Amino acid sequence: MKTKLKIAVLVDVSRAYDRDILLGATNFNKLHNKFLFFFYSPKYLGKENQEMLVERIKAWNPDGILTREIEGVQSLLCLNIPLIIFPHTKLYRDHINVWGDNKEIGEMAARHFVAKGYKNFAFLGFKDFQWSLERQAGYTDVVTEVGGNVNTFNYDHSQLLWEHLSARLKKWLETLVKPCAIFTATDELNIHLLEAAKELGAKIPDDFSILGVDNDLMICEMTSPTLSSIDQNAQNAGFLAAESLCKWIESGERPSGDIIFTNGTIITRNSTNALAIDDDQVRIALHYIANAAPSEDISVEDVVKATTVSRRILEKRFQQVIKSSILEEIKKVRIERIKFLLEHSDLSVQQVAYELDFRNFENITRYFKQFTGLTPLEYRNKCKLT
Repeated sequence: MKTKLKIAVLVDVSRAYDRDILLGATNFNKLHNKFLFFFYSPKYLGKENQEMLVERIKAWNPDGILTREIEGVQSLLCLNIPLIIFPHTKLYRDHINVWGDNKEIGEMAARHFVAKGYKNFAFLGFKDFQWSLERQAGYTDVVTEVGGNVNTFNYDHSQLLWEHLSARLKKWLETLVKPCAIFTATDELNIHLLEAAKELGAKIPDDFSILGVDNDLMICEMTSPTLSSIDQNAQNAGFLAAESLCKWIESGERPSGDIIFTNGTIITRNSTNALAIDDDQVRIALHYIANAAPSEDISVEDVVKATTVSRRILEKRFQQVIKSSILEEIKKVRIERIKFLLEHSDLSVQQVAYELDFRNFENITRYFKQFTGLTPLEYRNKCKLT
């Protein structure tokens, strides 16, 4: 039997991002059966002594390491073996980092809110974490482009205890002009944000529309209201890291640079299901699109009929209010639904076409490729590989 590569995987499985990294790495191993893993021992066996853990890893003599920014990581970075790091705070110079396209994530959040007609924007993040600051920058850039401003609260964990954050956020929320679109750097902050909003007597999403990052189901699905979030595809990151580490060990070919992963998806739930649009006809049209387009092959004329104005007037108002056309909004909703079904169901492309009321396989293939550059099958295969 061929000797397997010994890989130490040091991630915090209490977090959705880390669990997805682990899933991605194990998915790679399911395909190639290359690795023998070293994991943290279960918490019920006692808290890991970090210094002792590092020594145990060294004694295990791994061929490679996939690690978060754990205590004692500098000692691991000094080992003369392939190592890929998933940082918490900042990029590690002269090492291979796995890093999300955080600026794009922020831009995605801003575009989502702008399309819903918001004029007031806020950002909740961390003071000292580079990934949070990059998400803030992307969000702010897009908001600035449309003539808006972002009211920012950056949590300084060195000055304020985690359990005291809700009280501070309540004071911050009191300063925001409603309705306000709030983008938070990670779902975990939304636990405190929701508590602060409830203490204030604010309505979610009518007063504050909230969108986080990581799509942590333990947070997003169990809160009231449920929380919308950006799934940044960390499983892809784990898969790519494992693939790169394997190649590095076997061929001695170090990755040429950091592993940057993209293709985030907004998972919408109740915390963002409001529209901050004063124009009632545009609001009616967007509600019609959101409800009908995922399952019906609606036309621009169908949308116009749902309102009391002419097509010319409605098109003009769409451009004025959300900087988009009626047809573009229909396409956005339908493409997102197709992506969701390709990623999260076992439906064939023909069945997906049926679900969205396309007449045939060729129509949905042409439609999808025009928007994404990939056929539905190519997109699904890409998702499976990652």
